[in-house]
Amino acid sequence: MTDSRLLLLDAAAEEFARYGLKGARVQAIVQRAGVNERMIYHHFGSKDGLYLAVVDHLRREAGVAMTGIISRADGLSPYPAMRVVLGGMFDQFRSRPHLIAMLAHEGLAGQAVAPFPTADQLPAGMRAIYRDGQQEGTFRSDLPFEIAYMTTIGALVGLSTYFAQRFTESLGGGGRTDLEYLREQIVSQLVDGLSGPTGTTH
Repeated sequence: MTDSRLLLLDAAAEEFARYGLKGARVQAIVQRAGVNERMIYHHFGSKDGLYLAVVDHLRREAGVAMTGIISRADGLSPYPAMRVVLGGMFDQFRSRPHLIAMLAHEGLAGQAVAPFPTADQLPAGMRAIYRDGQQEGTFRSDLPFEIAYMTTIGALVGLSTYFAQRFTESLGGGGRTDLEYLREQIVSQLVDGLSGPTGTTH
């Protein structure tokens, strides 16, 4: 990847995260990147092309990281394996706020720009853990993986990037409020939600 392309991806991620596709200004992106405006069109063809490239770049980074996280769950039984995976997802979302902000702008605008993963593109390793858990009676047999995935992703996106931090600020002295503790409690609630009432064996 050329330096100018990478500089533009990094600069555009910041601008798109702040203002969305429509509100982001090409001039602000190139100023932040320190490159000539023509490099956007050279590398990406258009502002829209740059936006899609940023989303793809961030998703690929997250995908590589998640492959490593799922591999750490190898050899574990489904319940602890799912805890490892969801904890890793929490961490990945916290480390990639630009991607979450960009997709949130799309949602608020009511106009999808970046294609959403199809069912067969969801993480195969996570699907296998869930299927094994269903077969052994740990996870709910009546809850399809796609719905379980959508529900956990929705919760983790909001909790990891915004609400968990706000809770640590607002709960005060009423108990443990450090982020690591909240992370573990969030993951526990999500995995337990996948497990009951028809799945009960951990």
